[in-house]
Amino acid sequence: MSQSQVAPQPQKLTPLNIIGYGTGDAANNVGWQMMNLFLTTYYVYMGIDPMVVANIFLGARLFQAVVYLFAGNVTDNFKPNKNGKFRRLVVIFGIPLMISVALMYTIPPNSAMNIKIIWAIVTYLLYQLFGALGGVPYGALLGAMTEDPNERQKLSAARNFGSAAVGIIFTFTLATRVNSMDPSKLFLPVVSVFCVLGALGYVFMAKATIEQYTPAPQKKTSPLHSLQVMFSNKALLLVCLATLFMTNPVGSIAPIVAKEVLAVGQPHLISQVTFALTLVSVLAGAVMSPFSPVIVRHLGKKTTWITGAAIVIISSLAFIFVENAWLAVFFIAMNSVGVQFITPCVWAMQADSVQYHEWKTGEKNTEGAAMGALSFTRQVGGAINSWAGPAILSFIGYKSGMNVAQDPSIQTNMRLAVGLVPTIVFAISAILIFFYPVTEKKFRQITTDLKERHAKEAAQA
Repeated sequence: MSQSQVAPQPQKLTPLNIIGYGTGDAANNVGWQMMNLFLTTYYVYMGIDPMVVANIFLGARLFQAVVYLFAGNVTDNFKPNKNGKFRRLVVIFGIPLMISVALMYTIPPNSAMNIKIIWAIVTYLLYQLFGALGGVPYGALLGAMTEDPNERQKLSAARNFGSAAVGIIFTFTLATRVNSMDPSKLFLPVVSVFCVLGALGYVFMAKATIEQYTPAPQKKTSPLHSLQVMFSNKALLLVCLATLFMTNPVGSIAPIVAKEVLAVGQPHLISQVTFALTLVSVLAGAVMSPFSPVIVRHLGKKTTWITGAAIVIISSLAFIFVENAWLAVFFIAMNSVGVQFITPCVWAMQADSVQYHEWKTGEKNTEGAAMGALSFTRQVGGAINSWAGPAILSFIGYKSGMNVAQDPSIQTNMRLAVGLVPTIVFAISAILIFFYPVTEKKFRQITTDLKERHAKEAAQA
């Protein structure tokens, strides 16, 4: 059976098609970038206890991980019409997603704390729900638009550009003011405008993109089967476990780190350092993405992962000891670069682990189960990462509220936590990957052996 049913004479993608797809991810990132860059600071400055914030993030992200298990079925069961299938789903879930993002930043400032917490929980859960339901069809849309590898690369580049563009705009509009302006007045006007633009972006994406390919029905994979495959596949298990140990909390609490650690006693630097830390978080992926394939090709996936972890560890330890604010920003930037070394290895190693499993056991067609296992563990890892930033604030005794006097020990303790947490977890990640059995040499042997095995099976059929 062919992998897909091809529409008659599929057309080449136009610049409008590519821009339209990138616009969709720009809309996705209205919520994603606001959550990553500013939501922790907003909740804490609105007076919500940091540990409460951490638990909201953890619970909601785990909830989203469960939703992702069912979002594929929602997409599969949706019937296409003349306006497509995936595009319509992105709009159907994208517009309420934008509404939920705006609502996250409308906590009544003078309400009782219980009201603030309930408001945060409900709106954040809605964001995670619609984000999962809309994210699956948006990802599937790329495959429905083209099967040409070069065109898919262009679509991926447009997606990265859309994400970075939104992050840069938020950095310029919010980062310099987040530590000086009342959060109840700062965020809502900016977020509301971008949510309207995001909703319009989804509509534009639906009009500008095309669906030419209908993926063939795939074998259904249960969560239990995904777990069984993961625990029976050493290579996949190590990759999944290693992704759980990639916690890097500085991005989510960057404005607070800038204010309470790097610019203490230098109030004139607060806005500049906050801007720099936020920009580093936004640009790391965009700057590194063109170089990542070259690095992986020269070092190999396993060595690239360990090298990236080493960069994170060295830069995180250096952050603890440097006093100069701008040198500290540099090491945070290097920390982000190290993470980007690892990111492209994750999915590539998952794909390699499928062939390793077939080579070791003879079991075929475990791609879906392996993808399900890795996707779930990445969601759990994301939940832990979201929890870590505000949890650190709680553990060191940080007091919620804006311009609240903090204990003098906060500066030292926050510096230690921001440096030591990634040092420890990325060291564990590197140790796990050290035992990953599929080196580049081993993978070449596996592919050769499987080709010979498949040829023999075909001859005997």
